[in-house]
Amino acid sequence: MKDYSKMTRAELLARVRELEEPRRTTSPESAGSKATKRTPEQSDSAERLRAILETAVEGIITIDERGIVESLNPAAEQIFGYRAIEVIGKNVSLLMPSPYRETHDEYIGNYLRTGQAKIIGIGREVVGQRKDGGVFPMDLAVSEVKLTDRRLFTGFVRDITERKKVDARLAELAQTLVEKNKELETIVYVASHDLRSPLVNIQGFSQELTRACSRLKSRLEDGSRPPGRPDPELKELLTEDIPEALEFIQAGVAKIDALLAGFLRYSRLGRAALKLERLDMNGMVASIAKSMEYQMQQAGAQLRIEPLPNCVGDATQVNQVFSNLLDNALKYREPKRPGIIEVSGQIESGRAVYKVSDNGIGIAAEHQGKIFEIFHRLNPGAGEGEGLGLTIAQRILERQDGRIWVESQMGKGSTFWVSLPATKR
Repeated sequence: MKDYSKMTRAELLARVRELEEPRRTTSPESAGSKATKRTPEQSDSAERLRAILETAVEGIITIDERGIVESLNPAAEQIFGYRAIEVIGKNVSLLMPSPYRETHDEYIGNYLRTGQAKIIGIGREVVGQRKDGGVFPMDLAVSEVKLTDRRLFTGFVRDITERKKVDARLAELAQTLVEKNKELETIVYVASHDLRSPLVNIQGFSQELTRACSRLKSRLEDGSRPPGRPDPELKELLTEDIPEALEFIQAGVAKIDALLAGFLRYSRLGRAALKLERLDMNGMVASIAKSMEYQMQQAGAQLRIEPLPNCVGDATQVNQVFSNLLDNALKYREPKRPGIIEVSGQIESGRAVYKVSDNGIGIAAEHQGKIFEIFHRLNPGAGEGEGLGLTIAQRILERQDGRIWVESQMGKGSTFWVSLPATKR
């Protein structure tokens, strides 16, 4: 007997149609009697059809024009968790979740009236429901068999839960690859731009130092100057030229060290494990505000916090984002007026959207697209920092299905928006 378990879906469909052919052409009515004895050919076809149903790895379900199940093979029993006896004689919608269950009979009736098919002869991905109520994705292909006095529909089903998991994993890996490529682009940018400037300084002042040392050696070897008399050029070399060159070299080294340390912090974000959980944002922002209370008082700034919706995210990293935003709002306040910082939020289309606003110095339009770039600083003289805060904030949120953006006007202040998945009620 042929091994039907190794046949493809298309081969199974073709074979079922072929074996159904004797049932189409021979019936009690066509033979002119109520009971017609099976021919050997018919018996052989029935046996082959039974073999297909019992050995196929795909679930095979046969229904009539009313959607009533007439047969269910062992593979379908395993997929749906029902025994065939529990399903035969019942509507096939039993194997579907809502809202598909309620519309299935209407679909069959519409097809029988108009001939317009959505699945029959086409096949597509649908959703099935097991006996235990579990819902799962499946591929469904339906073949129509026209008998003498009625129609049958044979559905071939395949549980694609594992395939979906693999697809999700591949999508996750693809996203990781995108992130790694972005990190690689950042490495190239840092190497070609940010590191180049201090390296040029080190190279230039190293040459200056070399020339100063050569001049110093020449003066020391010059025996024409009377002993005891000061040498102005020697004094200039030792007190001005050489110390200046060393100072610039050391500054370049410090700059490179800071850039590399900052880049290391940035790159580690991609490896940090995330613990996604429900976050009480009211408690989190209140805690951040308490830790910044002294700075707020010293700056004469006022922090207003409205009721905030909860969200889903990593507590440590989301705390880092909002700490950075509040710190920036305080750092870039307008000295000519009392600082006011406001934090609010709301739910929009399943997202928790937060707003951190200030009345500070604002950000020029030409800089708003750059503030999330690595090592970019609007005002390098405004205080300490590597220009990494907003870059890290953006990276953190991207990894948690979140995003951050800014709206700002020079002289009036800035508003930073943060969007994260809202908690499900």
